[in-house]
Amino acid sequence: MDALLGLLLRNLRLLGVLSIGLCAGTWAIDLLGWVHPCVYCRTQRSAIGMVGVMMLLPQPRAWVSRYIAAGICFFGANISSAQIFLVVRNINDGEPFGMVNLVMATGALFWLLGQALLLFLPEDRLPEVRATRIPKSAG
Repeated sequence: MDALLGLLLRNLRLLGVLSIGLCAGTWAIDLLGWVHPCVYCRTQRSAIGMVGVMMLLPQPRAWVSRYIAAGICFFGANISSAQIFLVVRNINDGEPFGMVNLVMATGALFWLLGQALLLFLPEDRLPEVRATRIPKSAG
């Protein structure tokens, strides 16, 4: 698990670019009219993109950046949670595409929470950083 976490932390900027690409791609699909316009989806994709931009900053783990990103992430996560409950209600009413909407809303929720997690984990969580630290003396 540490290896995966270390890989994600080392490639934070790449994940930021991927987040911006995800945001831009889903906005393009929306603006081309290929999907029904949804205020929940638009809010989530915008939050993912904004935090992706913040992941590209020179110091993405500066306290100001982290707290602004946390506000955006948890606002988007709140919207995702609300959409999940709405979709579950619609599935119970017999909506034919409910499961697709449920998977996408859940994916947005996990993506946003993952972005917040990666920004708030300290750099000493990286295995190679821990290996170079000098242990404190017992005396």
